[in-house]
Amino acid sequence: MLKPDTGYRFRNWDETLECRPERFYQPESEEEVLEIVREASDAGGTVRTFGAGHSWSPLVVTDDTLINLDKLDRIISIDVEQQLVTVHAGIRLKELNQILPKHNLGMKNLGSIGEQSIAGAISTATHGTGLRFGGLHTQIVGMNLITGSGQLLSISEDRHPERIAAARVGLGALGIITQVTIQCVPYYNLEREAQPLPFDEVLDQIDDLVNDNDRVRLYWFPYTDVIQVATMNRTDRPPTPRNRFKEWFTDVVVKRELMELLVETGYDLYQLPGLDVHIDVVDDVNRFSAKVGWVREEVVAPYDYVLNIPMPPEHQECEYAVPAERAAEAVRLTRRIIEENDYHVNFPVEVRFVAADEAMLSPAYGRDICYVGAYTFGEEFARPLFDRFEREMKKLGGRPHWGKHLTLSREEARSLYPMYERFNEIRKELDPKGVFANEFIRDLFG
Repeated sequence: MLKPDTGYRFRNWDETLECRPERFYQPESEEEVLEIVREASDAGGTVRTFGAGHSWSPLVVTDDTLINLDKLDRIISIDVEQQLVTVHAGIRLKELNQILPKHNLGMKNLGSIGEQSIAGAISTATHGTGLRFGGLHTQIVGMNLITGSGQLLSISEDRHPERIAAARVGLGALGIITQVTIQCVPYYNLEREAQPLPFDEVLDQIDDLVNDNDRVRLYWFPYTDVIQVATMNRTDRPPTPRNRFKEWFTDVVVKRELMELLVETGYDLYQLPGLDVHIDVVDDVNRFSAKVGWVREEVVAPYDYVLNIPMPPEHQECEYAVPAERAAEAVRLTRRIIEENDYHVNFPVEVRFVAADEAMLSPAYGRDICYVGAYTFGEEFARPLFDRFEREMKKLGGRPHWGKHLTLSREEARSLYPMYERFNEIRKELDPKGVFANEFIRDLFG
């Protein structure tokens, strides 16, 4: 039996979540995962799992048994003709981005961050952007799942459509995913065009914008009047010659180091002790950041280079998926929430679009959606923003991103997710003793 680490402390990537599990494991095989689960089940204990820890929601937090899948990170098989790739659940997306092109394969869609593990990304409905594309979980056509009774299930889209519909966005509540099969596509390039445009002009034409382009991503710095509009379309044009120094300077110095300095300085000045009034430079910093960062750009590059972005500075995120037809309304409402309450939001609001799918707990279940992301640096800035943002987005029928800050009662989940009850029935079938339940899962499902 694999020996546990009894002194491990878990922290998520930006250190907003923490726990000290009684036992921590890094298994190297499915057999070791099975042993861990069986032992926990026999002892009446619980098990939670994490990959990269790139999440703000309390899905991982436990004081019992915690598993990390980083050592289950290998390619199992590649079928170039069928464009099917089977991998262990702990492999990082950035590693897939390096391996797939060697076989002239790619993923149909990607999110912004390549650091995530494939299992963590699909389990929380990581999504990317484009009304012609589903989230990452829609590309999964099969998986191995270890259930609460310590059984290994192999489920697939063609043989187990209902179970795969539940497990694609399973929150770690149905079992531990140990491997997945990805339906890939031929490797491709994207043409990315970006430019700053007036706030109202963009929102007035938002429907045409998302329907006329494969992918659209919008960024807006609060207290400014421009939106950076990025369109990304498939192309047969060859990649633009790369300037490695310029890429490094832009991605590392400007988009990370300079932005980190600006947001931390604005936050620290606001919190200076011993002052009767706050020194509020957040608005000025946002205007400077938009002026420097929102520029006209055009590039042709491999899809993963275009869709993935450099890791941003540490910050907190809350993101809601509203019906796509309410996109402009949701963005304008977000602006009102921030400006009318004088919230000190020092990170850009991000807007993306995702096609409807049939995963039971997907925020895009049954409808095309617009994701609106309220991001900010600093706990004092985040709390009031997220509280108000969540309340207002729920009024628009918004569903939360499972990997980000969220508050969701059992009653709200029932009303927001049409397949909530069936998912919970499948959860009880696969995990009758609640081996994979922590406080968050118990509060949500009973």
